[in-house]
Amino acid sequence: MKNIGITLSRSDPAGVNILRALKGEGFKEIESESILKNGNIYLFVIDQLIVPEEKYKVSSETQPYPVDYDALAQKYSIEYYVVASRHWSESGKPCLTVHPTGNFGKAIYGGRTRELQRTVANPMRNVFLELLKNAPKDYDVSLEATHHSPTEFKTPMFFAELGSSESQWRDENVADHLASAILNGIKSTQRVEIAIGFGGGHYCPTFTFMERGIAFGHICPKYALDLLTDDLISQMVEKTLDKVDYAVLDEGIKGYQKKKIEVSIRKIGVKIRD
Repeated sequence: MKNIGITLSRSDPAGVNILRALKGEGFKEIESESILKNGNIYLFVIDQLIVPEEKYKVSSETQPYPVDYDALAQKYSIEYYVVASRHWSESGKPCLTVHPTGNFGKAIYGGRTRELQRTVANPMRNVFLELLKNAPKDYDVSLEATHHSPTEFKTPMFFAELGSSESQWRDENVADHLASAILNGIKSTQRVEIAIGFGGGHYCPTFTFMERGIAFGHICPKYALDLLTDDLISQMVEKTLDKVDYAVLDEGIKGYQKKKIEVSIRKIGVKIRD
């Protein structure tokens, strides 16, 4: 049986709070204060931010970024990672989110330009479903579209985030809820059909609603549709590793965008859900 990895950063106030919560769930140091374990789940704690805070702060040529998660995966037989992280937005609205990572355009916050990170849709959905259960009052639970780094690792990963401002990052009750949701989601064996999504806003209201019945991997939001190429659409399919059953197109996609997506998707051999 393979192991699962959780990773977070000491430079992230939400990460520090989630680390406290995970220790309360039984994680113990095994080799150093940076590697902890609970059953078949490993927790890797790093010093630097996993996603750079400032635009273009980390060169896309810097390797490995931010640590060599593939080397850790090989050493500890890690199947995939859940990155427990803060979420920031100008609105500061309380939220809990999950999402895959990747850059449809320039690598503004780390990773490589026009590259998507490998991810797993069903485990991400299982964490999402756990976040929905008894969610903290006034917190929205949603998917986010694919964005930011990392992009280059062979080991799949996805983010589970607490947002969207300092007061939420330091809220111990919400960090406890996120930590518990990650652990229960990891333990879940539930599997459903898998889709990739096109269109909609960054917080994917249509796909978030649909996530209760199907599992979304990579999602290209409306604002990034004009950046799509055949290669990026192929990456959306190929790098959703638990096999895509179909694509879903949200309403409001322009005609020329829809045609481009449909042609590319059909060339790959993936169905489009009506």
